[in-house]
Amino acid sequence: MKGAQKTYAVADCRVSDPVQLKGGSLELQEMAAQLLAQKNGWIIDKVFRKPHSATTTEREDIEEVLTYIRKRRTEGVFITKYVCKSIDRLTRMGDREYWNLKDKLEEVGVELVDTTGIIQPKRNTLEHLGEQYRYSWSVYSPSEAAESFEAQKSKAEARDILTRLVGAEIKLVQDGFAVREAPDGLKNKTIFIDGKKRVVREASDRAHYFQEMFRLLAEGMDYPETVARINALGFRTRTYNRWDRSNKEHPRIVGKSGGKMLTTKQLQRYVQQTEYAGINYEKWTKHRPVKMQEFDGIVSVDIFNRANRGKIYIDVQKDGSIEIKHNYSVWGKIKRLRDNPKYPWKCLLCPLCKSEMLASASKGKSGATFDGYHCGGAKSGKRAHKYMRIKQDEFEKNVREYLDSLKFESAFLAGLEIHLITKYRQREKEILVESSAISRSVSDLKAELAKKLDAFSMTESQTIRKMLESQVEELDRQIQDAERTRRKIEITEKSIRSFVRYAKYVMEHPAEILTSADNLYTRRTLLGLFFEEIPTYHEIVSGTPKLQPLFKLSEEFKRDKTQLVTPRGIEPRLQA
Repeated sequence: MKGAQKTYAVADCRVSDPVQLKGGSLELQEMAAQLLAQKNGWIIDKVFRKPHSATTTEREDIEEVLTYIRKRRTEGVFITKYVCKSIDRLTRMGDREYWNLKDKLEEVGVELVDTTGIIQPKRNTLEHLGEQYRYSWSVYSPSEAAESFEAQKSKAEARDILTRLVGAEIKLVQDGFAVREAPDGLKNKTIFIDGKKRVVREASDRAHYFQEMFRLLAEGMDYPETVARINALGFRTRTYNRWDRSNKEHPRIVGKSGGKMLTTKQLQRYVQQTEYAGINYEKWTKHRPVKMQEFDGIVSVDIFNRANRGKIYIDVQKDGSIEIKHNYSVWGKIKRLRDNPKYPWKCLLCPLCKSEMLASASKGKSGATFDGYHCGGAKSGKRAHKYMRIKQDEFEKNVREYLDSLKFESAFLAGLEIHLITKYRQREKEILVESSAISRSVSDLKAELAKKLDAFSMTESQTIRKMLESQVEELDRQIQDAERTRRKIEITEKSIRSFVRYAKYVMEHPAEILTSADNLYTRRTLLGLFFEEIPTYHEIVSGTPKLQPLFKLSEEFKRDKTQLVTPRGIEPRLQA
């Protein structure tokens, strides 16, 4: 047989994803193609074996086949047959996409053939009169209807498979189970419930980095400083394998990606993920929070909320129901008042509408100004009540007198000092662990730096030396940052005594601390140290704010001893 009479073909064997490569489907498809070619006397020029989804119109795998066919034509090999196992191996996007792919093959002179025998060769209705009578309308495929039916059937099968799979996954997510890859710091764990396999989350060996992120932010540390601390502890983003997929059946690892230092943006993305608090909140839960099964989170809801500072807030109701709030303030939706340091007590509430007080200076007929705190008089809204105004001097005098009365006796402060030192020692142990982790990170960085310096001294290539020099500078910067962070967090006896003195000063001078706060936000936070809820002005005057338990205990402690004090200027003084 002459070469020109030979019929060349390509065989296309496809599975949906790389996981299916582990099965024997590709081998079975290739075997069927080889048998069909042998039966018809065709020569299989090349077998394409690859993982690729057929539920998409982005078919670079088909383009690869077409490119190969054109290339072989320039080499004198004319491929005229494209063999696949069945229509569903070619596409699952329905008959429109099927005919589109078939037309592309015909444009390069290739006939589509399937091993199941559904696709039949085209026929000419005028062939009984001679081959010269051939028109576009007279050439047709006798299996056209069957091919369309099979293509639509394949699409329906794909839809049914995905409906069952995704539907089951959505139900599992709504029931609190996991179905996807776990976020960094967590990992998946398989459990069995009533004999059924389920996946839940648990802490991974990287969880301590994320617990530290939340703790530092919850304690009030700003984002850049938190980033520096976490990086000093040795944090690097998760690493992933980089693959060379030029051989689609046998991809190989060619490197790693990830391993980057934490950035502020990445930190903000991390701490807003509710899964770290054991709550799932996403599209598949209809954007309703769901408590995750068998997992309480690596941080508490309270720490999560304090770390996010209202950006995203998990509100757990008394009945156990959960609500997610965005841009939330525990003080409610408040108007963004200008923070005028001249009026430090605008954060106290109006006794009539519970809104924060307003403050301004009004001008009298004489031209003199009169400063005061006020509320009400609005035509609508919460402030649509009777106008009230208190002179600034009187308002602030009453507030300061009440706050000045909230003082501990020396005996109580002595006990407080012991308690603070005990708590600080506990924190000292935690910091020692952090300092040790930073030291290990510094040692690792120095070891890597030593390797880079050795490589630098041994190479003569200016390009490589320049690259190594840049890497050395970056490692040196990382070492200096880590050592600086370690020095900052280490505790000395002087640090402990300074902390105790500051704590005692806060307790002894609440009015001064609150008045000198930087802004209204800080002042509201500090008020939370003394009161269960922000008091109204009338509660301050009457001496009835809801104090925190520590201050209630302090007052009971004083009354139990010699009934020494009650808040000055609020109620009658007790007689000694």
